[in-house]
Amino acid sequence: MSHASNRHNAALIFENAELGYDFGPQHPLHARGLQACIELLEASDLWHPDSAQTRLRAGQPASLETLRLIHSEDYIKAVQRLSMPTPALDEQQQLQLEARYGLGPGDTPVFPGMHEAASTIVGGTITALESVMGANQEECKQDDTQPLHVFHPAGGWHHAQASQASGFCVYNDIAIAIAHILRTREAKVAYIDFDAHHGDGVQNAFYDDPRVLTISLHETGRSLFPGTGELMELGSGSGRGYTVNVPLEPFTEDDSYVEVMQMLLAPLLTSFGPDILISMHGCDTHAWDPLTHLSLSMRGIKAQAQLAHELAHTYCAGRWVAVGGGGYDLYRVVPRAWSSVWAEMAQLPLPPRLPPSWVTQWYPVWIADQRTEDAAALLAPEENLSQRRFPTTFEDARDAIPVQPRHDEICWKNRLVATLARRLLLPSAVRHAFPLPARQTPSPLTGLFDLLHPDKGETPSRSRVISTPRGKVILRDFCPTSLVERFHVDTGMHAFARFPEREHQLLLSIARNPDCALALAHTPEGAIIGQVTLAPLDNWWSKLENAYEIAIEVSEHWRGLGVARRLLEFALELETLEDLILCALGLSWHWDIEGLHSTPHRYREMLIHLFASQGFAEFATTEPDIMMDPVNVLLVRIGKWVDPREVEEFRQVIQRTPSALV
Repeated sequence: MSHASNRHNAALIFENAELGYDFGPQHPLHARGLQACIELLEASDLWHPDSAQTRLRAGQPASLETLRLIHSEDYIKAVQRLSMPTPALDEQQQLQLEARYGLGPGDTPVFPGMHEAASTIVGGTITALESVMGANQEECKQDDTQPLHVFHPAGGWHHAQASQASGFCVYNDIAIAIAHILRTREAKVAYIDFDAHHGDGVQNAFYDDPRVLTISLHETGRSLFPGTGELMELGSGSGRGYTVNVPLEPFTEDDSYVEVMQMLLAPLLTSFGPDILISMHGCDTHAWDPLTHLSLSMRGIKAQAQLAHELAHTYCAGRWVAVGGGGYDLYRVVPRAWSSVWAEMAQLPLPPRLPPSWVTQWYPVWIADQRTEDAAALLAPEENLSQRRFPTTFEDARDAIPVQPRHDEICWKNRLVATLARRLLLPSAVRHAFPLPARQTPSPLTGLFDLLHPDKGETPSRSRVISTPRGKVILRDFCPTSLVERFHVDTGMHAFARFPEREHQLLLSIARNPDCALALAHTPEGAIIGQVTLAPLDNWWSKLENAYEIAIEVSEHWRGLGVARRLLEFALELETLEDLILCALGLSWHWDIEGLHSTPHRYREMLIHLFASQGFAEFATTEPDIMMDPVNVLLVRIGKWVDPREVEEFRQVIQRTPSALV
């Protein structure tokens, strides 16, 4: 793997006190899984607790003031009271207090020292973020002694709510650490949750905050706790569009999971422009996990860490914090999965086989646990054990996880969810820069290129010079990649990727896409000040072969000069386009509205007026993003040569899209 930086200055946080976060041997979560992981790292010579270079001390447990960044005062006091080794309440009072705050028998039983153990883990995750980001605004650069990546396997308690324990989680270390960083500096945080369960606690903590992008890939809540994480949970207020949920089908396998990651993660981070990446690596996504129904192997789990590493270097200057999270096959999966996360962070090769000494130590523990569980379930112990195996390699054996009989159907459903997520959450230019796999039928634009330059020795581009109060501007259509490479982007071009240099990369990707047509407005000195992109509608719109989406952007330094209208007119004046249906979608939540010094409703009217000048009219649609927000708009221009049957099919499609949500 190649990264933008060659530095892999990685550190791991682990303190023995963190093993105190333990609900007991009969609970699905107990500390022996973490202990087995740490011992596997040592036995494999991947990490040592006495290494000053790769061990980062956790620092102090989180203070009460820090815990209050997320949790209510009453809840913290209740956790403290219920953590006392000697009960401070009579039995009835204790049961009432437990029930009020989501503690007690069941998922999150109380245990002595619970507050102290949970606070220690919160302190570790805060230390991880501070070490990577710096504790305050002035510490924004890493020196050679600062870790660029930090792994805190004991962290990851993503279900805990402001006033409620939930799903084995007492304090939400992830949310508290993010809130702590946001209090001390202006930063943008991207959080990716790979756990099989929806990351509801972190999502809820920042549901209205545009500084935090939360992405959760999880088994659908229709079949798994906590029952939330639907695609249409998008955030609220100024945070709308910064909450991303990808509910996956039960029994999702590696290939489908990796496809969904590739469809969504890079374009989402491109659009958001984070300062730091936090990833949560709950390994209950593995096929052997007893509490979930996903079907990943170690290959899929390793792919999560590899992609997170690449994203951190591409979008966050390498700043990356990873935490452990869930995982309930404590000896066969958890140690191998988290060892692979650390190995990826530190760029260390995993040995082909697990150390024999480690297998000798932990295999009997696993056997004993299995016999206890089988006896409790009234199963025949030896017969049941014969159907299972204890791994001796870091990778899963080829036949360890059978192929699911519904493989194709599951892949199709997950692909549909990811396609809709792209529709709802990505600006059009970003979708075009990160296209979906190639269409099965040829694009009509291929014929359009041929029509425009029958002499293959001549450029297909047209150009026109226009005058503006700021000087001359050159308009050029069908811009080739080589031309875009030679130009630079004006500093005011940041509507889709937030930074001009990233906007330039988007334009290069669009220019390379054979299904897209890119028209530019640029200065004689080679500064790109505007662009119009024409691209096929994605799979969400069904098989509309002659329907295309159009997007426009003009640098904030060149607005109000008539550039947008004249560029749009230039890009659309070819008669060949009269064969097509063209669509423009206005997204009211898009952050660039802030730079327009206008309200979303005025922005909507501006879009309608701009596109009306080129024959576009507003169409009613049940497309979810437009249907849910009256500010959003679908503008359509139907070419005069479009077959009426195609027009009727288009009208049907834009009225029936929500059926894919069922």
